[in-house]
Amino acid sequence: MRALLALGALAIAVAVAACSATGPDTGTKTGVQATIPAGSSPPRVVTATCTGRTSDAASLQQAISSSSPGSVIEIRGACLLTRGIIFLADRTYTGYNTTGTVLKQDGDMSYVLASQAYADDSSWTGQPVTIRDLTVECNGSGGTNGIVVLNWQADVEGVDVHDCGGSGIVDTNRTADGKAIKNTSVNSRFDNNFISNSGRYGFEIYDSGNSVTDGFLDDNLIANSGLDGIHLDNAAGWDISGNHLYGNSWNGIYADRLYGTTISNNYIEDFGHKPGSGTWCGIAATVQGGIGSTIFNNKIFNDRGESAGAKYIYLCVTGTNYGTGYLTVTGNVIVGDHSSDVGLAFDGGPNKLIVASSGNEVAHVGTTNSVTRSATVTAGTRRPAQSHKPARLTSRGSYRRPPGAD
Repeated sequence: MRALLALGALAIAVAVAACSATGPDTGTKTGVQATIPAGSSPPRVVTATCTGRTSDAASLQQAISSSSPGSVIEIRGACLLTRGIIFLADRTYTGYNTTGTVLKQDGDMSYVLASQAYADDSSWTGQPVTIRDLTVECNGSGGTNGIVVLNWQADVEGVDVHDCGGSGIVDTNRTADGKAIKNTSVNSRFDNNFISNSGRYGFEIYDSGNSVTDGFLDDNLIANSGLDGIHLDNAAGWDISGNHLYGNSWNGIYADRLYGTTISNNYIEDFGHKPGSGTWCGIAATVQGGIGSTIFNNKIFNDRGESAGAKYIYLCVTGTNYGTGYLTVTGNVIVGDHSSDVGLAFDGGPNKLIVASSGNEVAHVGTTNSVTRSATVTAGTRRPAQSHKPARLTSRGSYRRPPGAD
């Protein structure tokens, strides 16, 4: 799943010097060395060492911009960034670790790190990229996003993003000028990250079309977001598993357009904790017709209490967007806090929703199951074969990019 994983293990060393770029690795650095296949050349290693000065942004950008495709960009020290940094595709960006490499916002900017395809208003998604083992430290001002990805097969792992005025990590189909790309941006991974204190969403999929699909969001810690912990405009094909979410002001997970989606083994606590009115869900979703999705083995609690005047639904499906939606909801554990709470709520809206729901443990709520409008909930049943035209092209993107993509 990670074509560039081996590169991220290269030549991580401790150094403090003026921010600079170096040539190919001479073998003098210490650290784990990757095995290079016979007949292949080792990747070029570019080292950028920051000193906490206002010159860091220009020096770091120069190191990146002068690197060649396939390079490993090693970033060391605390980088004081007076402007956002643009990362190029076909490269690996690696830090010393989350405390040894810190990209610190020091001025007004719309992002701290952003894809070149995003910043340059490309019509196509960027090529693959890897970002690992560093911290993005925002200053909480404005709507600054921590990391903005507009790349297919991106891999963001082991990154600490905190105190961003906007969203912590954004995977998007739109460029800085607001235009949507013409192709898809699929197959990305966001694993083992810690995202906290975002002004908007902790992790965000922004997809105005049908491009950002078929990815993995696994084993992350996402805390204290101003809105949703995880917010997906397009959840088609995504695997959202093993995440721990707590203290998020709105929904724990909001997943629009389920289509072959998996939401499993997440630990969600203290959602909807912002005082005031509203309806908040531990997991909230809408469903596409034609292809089914699964929600299973999640743990959803509000053990620190709930706000007066707000309504809490621990797992809610609010509608089927077209056709007939199919969903299984099994093995979830829900423990409520008030008699007004709802455990499971299923609403098909104007279209049919068929749910197999079984093996869920729901306690301390006033309503265990709420089934309204066009929803049908059973313990699971075999249905006769029927002819229908799959709605794949209107519900999720293709795995392949069209020719000519940058």
